[in-house]
Amino acid sequence: MLKFLLFLLLPLFTFAMDPLKVMYVTYNLKERDFKAGVESVRKSMEAQGLKVLRTLTISDAIRARGNETFRNYYVVFGCEFDGMGDILLKAPALSNIVPCSVAVYEEGGRVRATVVNHQVFLTRYRNNLTLSERREISQLYRKLHSALASVSTNKPAISQAPAIRENLVHEDVIDGLDFDTFKTLYKTALDGVNMNILDIMDIRKDSPKFSIFLACNLSYGEAILKDIPQFGTLAPCRVYLYERDGKVITGYINIPFLLKTYGRHLSKENAEIFRRADQDIKQALKEAKGE
Repeated sequence: MLKFLLFLLLPLFTFAMDPLKVMYVTYNLKERDFKAGVESVRKSMEAQGLKVLRTLTISDAIRARGNETFRNYYVVFGCEFDGMGDILLKAPALSNIVPCSVAVYEEGGRVRATVVNHQVFLTRYRNNLTLSERREISQLYRKLHSALASVSTNKPAISQAPAIRENLVHEDVIDGLDFDTFKTLYKTALDGVNMNILDIMDIRKDSPKFSIFLACNLSYGEAILKDIPQFGTLAPCRVYLYERDGKVITGYINIPFLLKTYGRHLSKENAEIFRRADQDIKQALKEAKGE
C-alpha cells in the first residue's frame, strides 16, 4: 500500500523538486554552428510532416535594440494540423502547445533545442477531449521528439506529468461585444501596452470562431530568456479568443501559476517582469472592453 501511495505521489514530488525538468525537454544538437542547428531542426520537423510556419529570430531583434552580447536564440514555430481548431475549442489551454514552439539557443558551448512537455497540459485537460483527440496530440509530439532526437546527441527522458488541479490559463468572458469587434479592439489595446502582435492566427474562421494572437514584448523576453531560456517554448505569447454559447471568451497562460511554480528559478527582477506582463494584458483587456 505504501509503495502504491508513493507511486501516486511521485509526479508531485518530481514537479516540486525540479519543475524545469518536468515542464521542458531539452536536446543537445549535433550541429555546433547555431544557424546550422536551427536549419537542422527545421528540416527534420518538415521531414516528419510537421509544417514550420515561421522562425522567430529573437536574438537578432534584441541585438538590434542594443544588447549585442545576447545569446543566439531563435524559436521554430509550427506543427499546425487539420482539425486543430476543433480540439482547441474543447480545450483552449492547449493553444500553448499547438501550434508548437521549439526554442533553439546557445548554452554552455552547445546548441540546444527545448520543447515543452506537452503531457503537463494534456493531462490537465484530458477530460475535455476524446481518446482519439488525445492520441492525435500525443502522436504530433512523438513526431516532434523523433525529429529532434534525429539531429541530437542525446535522447532525454520525458518526465511523467504531475497531477495539477489549477488552471494553466486565465480566462475572461466578454459581454456585449461580438467576436470580430472585440478582436480588433483587443489587438489595438495589446499593441498599446507593448504586447506587440506579431501575427493573428485565425484557426477557425466560421462560427464558433477561434483565433490566437501571437504577442511579443522584447524587453520582457530579453530579461527572462537570459536567465531561463526554456521559457521560449511558450513564445510567442499566445492570447486566444473564441466563441462559446453566444459569448466571446479570451485567455492566456496563468502567470501567477508560473510564478508560484518557477519562483525559485527567477530573480526578483524577473518575477516582477512576469507580474508586469500579467498587468499589461489585464489592462489591455479592460481597454478593449471599454472599462
